[in-house]
Amino acid sequence: MPKIIAQVPLLGGAYEIDFDDTINALAPSAAAADVQLGPTLFDIQVNGYAGRTCRMAGPDKRDALAWITRLMRQFGVGWWMPTITTASAQALETAFAACAQALDEDGDTAASIPGLHLEGPYISPVDGPRGAHNIEHVRPPDWGEFSHLQAVSGGRIKLVTIAPEVEGSVSFIERCRAEGVVVALGHTNLDRESLSRAVAAGATLSTHLGNGAHDQVQRHNNYLWYQLACEGIYASFIADGQHLPQECLYSMVRAKGLERSVLVSDAVLLGGMRPGEYEIGDNKVEMLPSGRIVLSGTPNLAGSAANLRECVEHLVAAAGIEPVAVWSMASLQPARLLGLDGLLGLEVGKEASFTVYQWDEEGPRLDVQQTWVGGRLVYDKAVTPDVVIPDRPVDAAAPI
Repeated sequence: MPKIIAQVPLLGGAYEIDFDDTINALAPSAAAADVQLGPTLFDIQVNGYAGRTCRMAGPDKRDALAWITRLMRQFGVGWWMPTITTASAQALETAFAACAQALDEDGDTAASIPGLHLEGPYISPVDGPRGAHNIEHVRPPDWGEFSHLQAVSGGRIKLVTIAPEVEGSVSFIERCRAEGVVVALGHTNLDRESLSRAVAAGATLSTHLGNGAHDQVQRHNNYLWYQLACEGIYASFIADGQHLPQECLYSMVRAKGLERSVLVSDAVLLGGMRPGEYEIGDNKVEMLPSGRIVLSGTPNLAGSAANLRECVEHLVAAAGIEPVAVWSMASLQPARLLGLDGLLGLEVGKEASFTVYQWDEEGPRLDVQQTWVGGRLVYDKAVTPDVVIPDRPVDAAAPI
């Protein structure tokens, strides 16, 4: 039976943890511990990474999930949710079917993926809130279409992001919640009334709040303040140093509250790639030396290059929040949001999914030593070779 002795910041001291696939015993320890341990990092919004996309064009691309999973584990992210964004009905069906086949065939990868996230196509058509989503494929909520996508995914869609002001959204939210699907509000031009109706119907999250928004809004009455002030929902934030300026990130997280904030990467397929210009889908996209991804020749963001480990580091540095609180935002709180807190956590009987790390206060720098998923050591810095990222993205034909 494996055993780890580590400092556990969430529990306030050193602990000895005995486990197999679940935690069997958890006891304070007087032994010296040179590593720290937390419930594994959990990213609920990953569009792609290192040249691969989750919006797969067919079953021949289904190895993308295994590839991204290897990298996530290297970064201490033992759990993550592939995110499929706005597309045609056929493209969505193909992507979800390919995800289902990949996870049915690969239990190791499936162990790190507790669900899938559909972001769109039921979002605002308005420029600004729509973000980079293709307006050609934006449409009102369609329960028949969603039910079909859920069926081809094998029932794996656990989170869907919609705009609550769009006609038909309230009944759609109610039906999602009845089926156990968590509903988030995002890429939205909502007002007070549509927010109130959506929350009453069961919506529980604002997706990447502060992004997917107009450049200019009415200073007092706008959808950012409304969602920040809404105590009935969580909010996720992209803390990559690019999507939200430091002061904005600090203020928004503090306004929403640490217990209702969730950290996400929103990584896209250029994440982890070298700086330079790339042809992605129908667009020329540039990765700047700073890590900012833009449409070439413009300042417009075209996705996040960060992974969740880097977001943890940045949020500690930029917002001055204690690492233990940030860790909760990147592990326990997304699990609680998705109703998975009965599995992920540091209690006897919960899944033995941990990230073991060293924390350098000067960086700040999170140095991942091991990642465990369901009691299995899936990454060990001492012996696991780092993944070699290609020079050019394999899935360059896919949309960003």
